[in-house]
Amino acid sequence: MTSQPYIHPSFPQPEDSSQIIWRYMDAEKFRWLLEHERLFMPTADTLGDPLEGSTPPGEIDWWQREAENATSEEARATVAHNRAFFAHFSEKLRSHYYVSCWHMNAHENYSMWQCYTKVNEAVAIKTTYAALREVLPSLALMGIIRYIDYASDRLPYGNMFEHIMHKDAYYRYEAEARAIVVPPPTTELGLNEFLVDHFRRTEEESFRVYAPRIDICKLIQGIVLHPKVPDAFAAEVRDICSTKGLPEPELSRGTKKAVY
Repeated sequence: MTSQPYIHPSFPQPEDSSQIIWRYMDAEKFRWLLEHERLFMPTADTLGDPLEGSTPPGEIDWWQREAENATSEEARATVAHNRAFFAHFSEKLRSHYYVSCWHMNAHENYSMWQCYTKVNEAVAIKTTYAALREVLPSLALMGIIRYIDYASDRLPYGNMFEHIMHKDAYYRYEAEARAIVVPPPTTELGLNEFLVDHFRRTEEESFRVYAPRIDICKLIQGIVLHPKVPDAFAAEVRDICSTKGLPEPELSRGTKKAVY
């Protein structure tokens, strides 16, 4: 780990590294995190967003205009080659980006409960951008997602990370900070360290996850219970947090009663 990681130009940073970020999760994922003390980072092609890591139609239109405006067949062929090159890598890299997604917000958010939890046995983990960066391995790159109109806008030219660090404006409500790990190509660049924390399911070979060990006490600065949390699960979370030395779970703002 490093306190001064390399900042890649495709990974813009928040103005304040103390920015609060959240991860909303059901009980199963929460139990797994605390039991294994690893950060679960699946590949981008398993996140459920078909546009994840893809090329915006606005960019494809730009390539078409470049081809139409080419002054020679040679120039037109160069445009076609470059477009095919980027298309190939944007498709292939979807399954090689290992990601961890967090919601930037000073406060607990009702919409995030609706989007990212399926049951009432759920929690929201509260931390800061700097705390997440600190517990991540040096292999990880971290930054803020930029939202563009996929129908008309194009990506900054020349770096494949722009595909995974941009999303359609349709998802702007996510206000996402994202950590990315790509498998190093060689041992010298850290491949062996990556493989130590890389896992597959024997019954599902296509499923792969990178799960680096993390210090959960450094990462987790607060835990908020689901607005409709069952008493039994609330008690379970309190016991786990006490055992692990984590903060006492808080009730959701959504459970507060009206005062007249």
